[in-house]
Amino acid sequence: MKNIQKYSLTIFAVILMVSSLQAQNAPDQNPTQFKKNALYGSLGFAGLYASATSNYERMITQHFDKGITATFVKVGLGAYGVWGGSGSYYYAQYGFLTGKKASHLEVSAGPNFGFNEDGAESPPIAATFGYRLQRPERHFLFRAGLAIPETIYVGIGWSF
Repeated sequence: MKNIQKYSLTIFAVILMVSSLQAQNAPDQNPTQFKKNALYGSLGFAGLYASATSNYERMITQHFDKGITATFVKVGLGAYGVWGGSGSYYYAQYGFLTGKKASHLEVSAGPNFGFNEDGAESPPIAATFGYRLQRPERHFLFRAGLAIPETIYVGIGWSF
């Protein structure tokens, strides 16, 4: 009977040690993920050109063990004003994020469709190259960078 108690106690201690080691390694094996959806807005300004844009974004893939952390698709709707005219636009873009923690490089591109009130031509592509502050598993995001048709932009949003 004493031998059974001794073996049971030894087996219990080994199981406890192994499970505590696995619990410590779990966050490294399964990093937290970005929220799948995001809504954000941005304001752009470059000289006499100003823009305001709203976006919906959906994360497609997330791989925190690779150089490209996430890929996404987004659609945006915006308006611009320039000296002597104004118009609106909408676009669809495919893009990616780099970086594993809070700071990310954001790159995206896709077609741009413009509705111009003054007859001016709208650029046929929409593209973004910028910085994004977004922590995995958090809701708030901040964006800043250079984009067509947003120009030099700053924006904030909410992921869910």
